[in-house]
Amino acid sequence: MKFNVSKNSEPAKYSVFNFICTALLLGALWGFFEVFFKDVLSMGGKPFVAALMTGIGVAIMAAGYGLFKRAGMFFAIAVFTVFARMIIVPVLGCSPMCRANAVVALLLLGASTTLAFGLSAKYLKNSARTGGITAGTGVLFSGVLFYYAGMACAPCQYLLNFATSGGLATFMSTEVIYWALFSAILFYPGYLVGVNARDSVNSIREHRPVPYYLGMISASVVMMLFTGFILLP
Repeated sequence: MKFNVSKNSEPAKYSVFNFICTALLLGALWGFFEVFFKDVLSMGGKPFVAALMTGIGVAIMAAGYGLFKRAGMFFAIAVFTVFARMIIVPVLGCSPMCRANAVVALLLLGASTTLAFGLSAKYLKNSARTGGITAGTGVLFSGVLFYYAGMACAPCQYLLNFATSGGLATFMSTEVIYWALFSAILFYPGYLVGVNARDSVNSIREHRPVPYYLGMISASVVMMLFTGFILLP
């Protein structure tokens, strides 16, 4: 099975609106997991939670990639995840800077995986079985960028602890390497979900477009509202 396909074998009738709606839905889903684990359960500082959430995010992005076979889906989902993640700002009444590094991390992850799969599609022509390696490579790159971008944007105590105990090398060995590992493992299951759902999804979209789009948009809005609701005292 190949995850990089020629233009002639692209999923039929590509639609920008469909692309955006799908990214919105998947971004809302990823945002819910981010908020639920890190803010509701207060597990943000526990070992491997960041790695697990990164892996889940990559699996969700991989599902979108499996549906469209377009590397831009990684970044599009990450952008909508930022909106879902930042719902805590108005709900809790906190400053946006309190979650600035979360925004930076999500955007860098989306951009890096987009770049990794964009380059692999043009030069490497990988199979789906090696997609996890491509995803893991993108995550490693995003981790390096996040260390420096986070320090420049909002040098929180989390990053400052690494700055005083080995810097980037310590951050990579204790955090980013596990982000990449979980991402490499969870990419392929997520990708298979997208590939296996593609024909059914396209059939519903073509035969019942109004319920299809209304359902996707409504589900996205409801999920974001629910994400905010679970944060209320």
